[in-house]
Amino acid sequence: MRPTRLLMVAVVAAVAALFGVKASLVDKLIYVEKLNGENYKDFVNSVDHLAVVYFLKHSTSSMSNFFKEFEKSAAIMTIYETKFGIVNCQTNPGIGHCDDKSSEEQVYIYRNGHLTIKVSLHSMFSVDSIISNVLQVVLLYEALILQSIEEKDNFIAENRGFSDVVFSYQKALGTYDHRILMEAIFVYHHSYKFALSNEQKTVEDLPHYSSAELSGIWLFRCKSVTQQDQNCPVYKFRGPMERANLSKFFQALELPSLVHDLGKGNGSDLFRESEINVLYVFYDGNVENAAKDLIEEFSSNYIGLMGIVTVNVNAVDMTNYTLPKSHRLPLLAFQSGGTNDLVYIEDQDAPANFVEKMLNMTSSDGEPHSSNMTETPEDEYDLESEIEVQDDAVAKLAFDLRDVTFARTHLPALTDKSFYSEVNERSLLIVLFYLDFDARNQIVVRLFAKAADVLAKDDQFPLATVECFDWTDVCGKANISIYPTIRIYRSNMEPVLYDGPLSVNSFVTAAKLHMMDNPVALSTTEEVLSFVEGDFPGEIKSHTNVAVVGAFRIEHMNYEKTFRMAAKELQGRYLCGIVKDNIAESICKTRGFKAPCIIASKRHDHLEPVAMVKLGTSVNELVGNIESAILPLLTELTSENFPVYFAMKKPLLILFTANTDSTYYHVISAMASEGTQHDVALLWMNISSPAGKLSPGEQILHHHVKEPNQEEILVINHATGQVHRFTESKISKESALMWLNKVTGGSIETTIRLSQEDWKPRVPAFDFLKMMDEDAVTRAEHETLNRQSERDEDFYDEESDEAFMMENEMRGNLEDEIQVELEQLKYSRLYQKSPKKLIHRPELASQSPNDSEDKVRSGVALGHTEL
Repeated sequence: MRPTRLLMVAVVAAVAALFGVKASLVDKLIYVEKLNGENYKDFVNSVDHLAVVYFLKHSTSSMSNFFKEFEKSAAIMTIYETKFGIVNCQTNPGIGHCDDKSSEEQVYIYRNGHLTIKVSLHSMFSVDSIISNVLQVVLLYEALILQSIEEKDNFIAENRGFSDVVFSYQKALGTYDHRILMEAIFVYHHSYKFALSNEQKTVEDLPHYSSAELSGIWLFRCKSVTQQDQNCPVYKFRGPMERANLSKFFQALELPSLVHDLGKGNGSDLFRESEINVLYVFYDGNVENAAKDLIEEFSSNYIGLMGIVTVNVNAVDMTNYTLPKSHRLPLLAFQSGGTNDLVYIEDQDAPANFVEKMLNMTSSDGEPHSSNMTETPEDEYDLESEIEVQDDAVAKLAFDLRDVTFARTHLPALTDKSFYSEVNERSLLIVLFYLDFDARNQIVVRLFAKAADVLAKDDQFPLATVECFDWTDVCGKANISIYPTIRIYRSNMEPVLYDGPLSVNSFVTAAKLHMMDNPVALSTTEEVLSFVEGDFPGEIKSHTNVAVVGAFRIEHMNYEKTFRMAAKELQGRYLCGIVKDNIAESICKTRGFKAPCIIASKRHDHLEPVAMVKLGTSVNELVGNIESAILPLLTELTSENFPVYFAMKKPLLILFTANTDSTYYHVISAMASEGTQHDVALLWMNISSPAGKLSPGEQILHHHVKEPNQEEILVINHATGQVHRFTESKISKESALMWLNKVTGGSIETTIRLSQEDWKPRVPAFDFLKMMDEDAVTRAEHETLNRQSERDEDFYDEESDEAFMMENEMRGNLEDEIQVELEQLKYSRLYQKSPKKLIHRPELASQSPNDSEDKVRSGVALGHTEL
């Protein structure tokens, strides 16, 4: 099935998850067991099988496709000791997860009575996706999922000297390739250690890697490697990802890759019995070295695809071979798997081309295939052939929330008629310009609506939206070209761009601060003190921790003017107040200064709650001075304030700690209070993980330090890419300052360097113009077909119905063939399979490779099987 068809099926399944399926469809299920109050517990608690259960809540036929795929998967998965069941929650309410809000959008998988995982219905849209996802759970301890090069290298190192390793890259899980891989792992997990990844970076260092690959398999010959510092020889599976090809690949690995014909002409019997391709190399003593070179090349590049038989023409009876009259040694000949005929090379100057051509002709479907699984060239690129990978967390969130409605009661949607009147009549209007079809815009609209609800509790309604796809003229006249864009309109003022964080609290704070005059006129000492504490005007301290007061006498008009203009620049970000004359003099004197002075109150800074701001002769200079003064001397580094510190282009001294009462923290606090940090920003990050997950601080620390201590100090310089680690056994203010002097002076060696990787897209971009052109061609073809169909509408309807029935029948026949194929696994010789039950033992995961392998193999006789 083409990817677009799969996508359509996924959409059908997604819609179906909301509405359910008719009971008649459930009644037709044969291999899916109907569960009720009597058999449900026994079904999910059984130790004889893995249980896959769907909880049906609604009744509609739109889910018929999912249940067809579910039924076919159930029939096939009986081979893998897995059973499928369905609970009709309409007739059996309260059973299992029937009462869970989102259970109809999940498929539940149980092992020994315990819920192992819930898989989204959108990931179970076809037989391939269902089987591959379920097998991933069945083989939980036999098919490890690795996400980094380091994890892959460690896995290989652990098995060095114990077992060969098979590592696979799958661009997307739930595909046909993923299913074929998991089926192979089920059969061969006793013989090899398996791991897989959908992270492309894990295979970028492997031989014959191509960034265009949708999937790939590499074999690491580690079992025979005895030295821990010795690398495991690595080979790539180069055939198409088909069940028969992969099966022959694993079987060929168990056979000797090189056989010498001893004169009886039966050198290929070993390979022929297993229907494996054979490459013959004819040679004599004069070209023995050249023959060895060919053998070495082909044995490493085509491992698992063919065996090699060497024939010394001077040492064996050649009556069994008919060499071409015109040839030179070494001579190559190819024998397709299971046949007796030899095809001799014609162009002896191109041996690699000959082997490639012959392998192409013997692919599983009889059609030539590429020896590497790659996408089509750019000039023949077919977008539909690309398997999409969701690498955008925001887009995923938007997709997950697509069915979760939200109220826009207090967020009016403006049109070409209401926009201009609202802007002219309101004293404050904050407008979100957005596109409704974009994921990022969809999330921002939700946050904007929540902010509007918060403001509405105080009877404040300053927020509104304009959807630019519907009202292109409004957005065009407003010169909006980036989405989302937030503009702030105030009476008799030019609109300004909101460039703060896209969060509910940030939207509310900006709206609150824009509703106030900036600067606020303060006329008494009490008002100044109340303003500094955040109690005037209103309860503003719940929205901002900063207040800036400018104190000026009448003769300081130039400073006052500059301050007022700076306050306008800071409107919506920080609240400023202004006090004059005698009160101004008194306010400055309490801080040991004479008027004019500017005081910054920082309620979030326990080391320096009040700071003096340097006077500026220009608006830009004063704005910079205020922004610098209001920064805490020592604060926790978060995702919200990191852009501020990153923009300062200063080195960041970061204390990683879980205890703000430790010696390390007190030392850094003392350095901050005394201002002895040498133009370095002092910060700390929390590395505690109360929820059991790594905190952002822990993740960053482990990225830089492989085995960190309980507390660590790093100086990270993003400008130079240098990272320095404090390594003294004990810390004091003096030792920390001495170390920092060496770091800033360049006299201490860099611990590590930040990577200089390019930030490239993980998946190819869409060529929308080409898609539009192709769509136009397709539309024209459809119009031609429609005109032809109108000539005989009855015939057209009959043909379309017949085509639909034939397509369903063909799909059903294909899956039936696959099922028969898998049934024969139990009795065939091509696969290696344990005749006993596959026992999953989690405790084996923590044991050494040789221990776990011995325990799994004990009492289990391995036998040859064939597909």
